[in-house]
Amino acid sequence: MRIAITGGIAEGKSTVLSHLKDLGKRTDSADSIARKVFLQNDVQEAISKIVKISLPIQTHLLRDEISRDASLRRKVNRILHPRILTEIEMSEAQYFEVPLLLETCVQGLYDQIWVVTCGPAEQLLRLSARVGDMGEAKRLISTQLPSIVKCAFADQIIRTNGPDDVVKVEIGQILAFEDVR
Repeated sequence: MRIAITGGIAEGKSTVLSHLKDLGKRTDSADSIARKVFLQNDVQEAISKIVKISLPIQTHLLRDEISRDASLRRKVNRILHPRILTEIEMSEAQYFEVPLLLETCVQGLYDQIWVVTCGPAEQLLRLSARVGDMGEAKRLISTQLPSIVKCAFADQIIRTNGPDDVVKVEIGQILAFEDVR
């Protein structure tokens, strides 16, 4: 069984994945796979031609460009996503952190979808603390589907707006339930 862990930016997906790993589960992250793919020379060259950024491409420069231009983001994604999907398919992990699961329409690759959410107010607080600017945080959040929409696709919903030990217990309960089924 392959399970996708998804949710909005700054909602706790990596925390949930880390707890699963601590429990001995095989985990992987689409973001870590994407970083490896992004560093490949031919990928860098192809993106550089499209975005007009000199090599080696600095991720923050690319992120700024594609977050402001949807057409450009789609072009870059057409380079990255097929390679990322190939790597995901080859992975032996059971649990995958896939932030843009629904936005990229790859939910069919997984047997279950677990949505991680902390609620919009907490998400905005977390992200604005991370990026240092409330306006930038709002802009970044606006580039993704709201978590309430993602919850409609969820087999499990994990709430991360409480203490970490409560999140761990919730994950344990979900795993125990899954073992019974």
